[in-house]
Amino acid sequence: MIFKKVDISEFVTIYKDLLKQFPEVELKSYTRFCELLQSGEYFVQIVQVDNDPIGYVIFYELTNSIWLDYIAIFKESQSKGYGSRILKSLSEKFQKGLYLEVEKADKNNINTLRRIDFYKKLGAKKLNVEYFYPASNGFFPMDLYYLPYNNLPDDISSDINEVFSFIHSDVNYIK
Repeated sequence: MIFKKVDISEFVTIYKDLLKQFPEVELKSYTRFCELLQSGEYFVQIVQVDNDPIGYVIFYELTNSIWLDYIAIFKESQSKGYGSRILKSLSEKFQKGLYLEVEKADKNNINTLRRIDFYKKLGAKKLNVEYFYPASNGFFPMDLYYLPYNNLPDDISSDINEVFSFIHSDVNYIK
């Protein structure tokens, strides 16, 4: 499994896939993604297996963790076990744990239950924090999980503040 850095000129393909795979409320504008990518601190990487692109990860690197902003498997590569392999490989590559923003469980939406089950099977722990995802139209509650590399993070609130100051600095929201 190879992680290949994507530059801004290649990002348009990823953005089109993001629009298909994620709820609009969870997405940043194309312009905002480009701003973050230009910072040099926010990364988009295509994941390849045998030189074939199978998905991508979008993340911000904290001192002791990775904030996984998005992970997606391209439709033609889904249900082949790549998601778990990507998460394990990403954690091993950086030798850090991964923060995961996860939709709240909704018994009327089986995908939310499957996603949570998937993360838990990998060893992710739901963090005991009240977490609200900032969006252009306010905020909405989500759960924050952590997939440890060695240990759980030391200062969750500090990590959240850093991420909000960087990734979500363009959003004015009031909790």
